[in-house]
Amino acid sequence: MVMHIMLSNAEQTLCSHCKGRESELYCKTVLHVSQLEELFGRLWTQCQECQGSLHQDVLCTSRDCPIFYCRKKVQKDMVEAKRQLDRWS
Repeated sequence: MVMHIMLSNAEQTLCSHCKGRESELYCKTVLHVSQLEELFGRLWTQCQECQGSLHQDVLCTSRDCPIFYCRKKVQKDMVEAKRQLDRWS
């Protein structure tokens, strides 16, 4: 059973139940962002190699390329993960 707890204004990042695990949860969030950035970088490089230039932005919009869709999904996930990390500021 998933229990949803509303955060008060004073608890912008964690609820009172999770406050004791703050450093663990922060480290997990940072690690998650780092892993997504690394994966995105590898996919981006692979797309650059496919287009034949490591010095230009990727212009690929191939609907048949699974790497294109994977890169776009990782990019979307990375934006969300960074948004969650920004909540720790």
